[in-house]
Amino acid sequence: MKSKVGIYSLLLAIAGFISLEIALHLKWLEGPFWRILTTGFEAGTIGGLADWFAVSALFYEIRIPYVRRHTNIIVKNREKLTEGIVELVTTKWLSPEVLQERLANVQIANSLLKSLETRENVVKLLDFIRLIFLRFAGELDHPKLPVILQKFLKGQVHSIDLASPLGKWLREAISGNKHHELVSMALNQFSLSIHEPETRLLVLKKLKGALEAYAKRDWVKKSAVWLGQRTGGIDPDLLTDRILDLALLMVEETKDDPHHPLRRKLDQYLLEFAQNLENGDEQTLAYIAHLKQNWVLNDRTKGILSGILLQLKGNVADQLKSTDTPLMQFIQKQLIRFLEELREDKGSRFQLDQWIRASVSQLVHQYHHELGNMVRSSLGKLEDKEIMLQIKEKVGNDLQYIRLNGAVVGGMVGLLIATVRWLLL
Repeated sequence: MKSKVGIYSLLLAIAGFISLEIALHLKWLEGPFWRILTTGFEAGTIGGLADWFAVSALFYEIRIPYVRRHTNIIVKNREKLTEGIVELVTTKWLSPEVLQERLANVQIANSLLKSLETRENVVKLLDFIRLIFLRFAGELDHPKLPVILQKFLKGQVHSIDLASPLGKWLREAISGNKHHELVSMALNQFSLSIHEPETRLLVLKKLKGALEAYAKRDWVKKSAVWLGQRTGGIDPDLLTDRILDLALLMVEETKDDPHHPLRRKLDQYLLEFAQNLENGDEQTLAYIAHLKQNWVLNDRTKGILSGILLQLKGNVADQLKSTDTPLMQFIQKQLIRFLEELREDKGSRFQLDQWIRASVSQLVHQYHHELGNMVRSSLGKLEDKEIMLQIKEKVGNDLQYIRLNGAVVGGMVGLLIATVRWLLL
């Protein structure tokens, strides 16, 4: 509730002054005492009015010639006041040094552990962790993520030794006849590739190139090729189809017969390849390095990574729907275990405090200017009338007592001056 003591004190001083002046003028009151008292009320009226004017000039424009330029002080000087507040906050109250000094006396780890003694707060922390993971999982299908993973794999693939373990695994698989299923899968994939239009175009192109190279050897071969093409004896399209049919037939026979001569020959090549990998053959290692690099940078690899991330997004999102899922139960157990270990290990708590203080100090130094910008922005959003009313609301009662003090002090000074004057006469 707003105090009105300033108004009442001013009215009392004015009423006392007017009443006593009238009484003295009409001879209702006589004597030095009443003259001194009247002077006191007069001085109190002047002091109260002066302080009323001074306080009012802070918030309102007093339309008195010449004087009005020095009224409405808060509104006219709001920019200076704003910068003064910003400087006070950033360099005194919340300076980096003050914040660091306060942080140095705060036992952050102990406070954290104390707040997490109740299950309610642990559940809140788990839910917060769940929301963070859920937000992260929501971005797993971002189109840039497979590209980032490819770049990461590109940088890591050179340091991964695939040759030696791959050679050992391949040799053991061939020696134990455990590779037939893998070979059958590869041949089946090769069979599917034969049916693709791109394969036919490639074979046709190679066949035409071979005929052209054969014809360039001498005029007899050139004439034979020309005559064959003219008469239809050499038909590249028909030959291509026949080659593909024979290749497909050979693949089908080889795929279903582990003892086929071609399968045995293939096993021999694979075993030799495995031994080269184990022995570190330079040419074989170069081939593996080239194969790794091509696999990482291949567009199909990007598609595979995208598919894996998309599936992972759905699975993780399902596990993060609530705190009762297996994933969240696992996280909860690990969190409780971490908190118990932290309670028992004083050194870990000290290191945690040091890390948090260092991190906060770094953030304070890096973004301390934003604190001033925040204060400046908050004050800048207020209208002139709003900022004036807010200040007046906060200090209004104190301003009333300034008016009271003006009337009281003025009255006391007036009494003193009148008494001294009476004693000197």
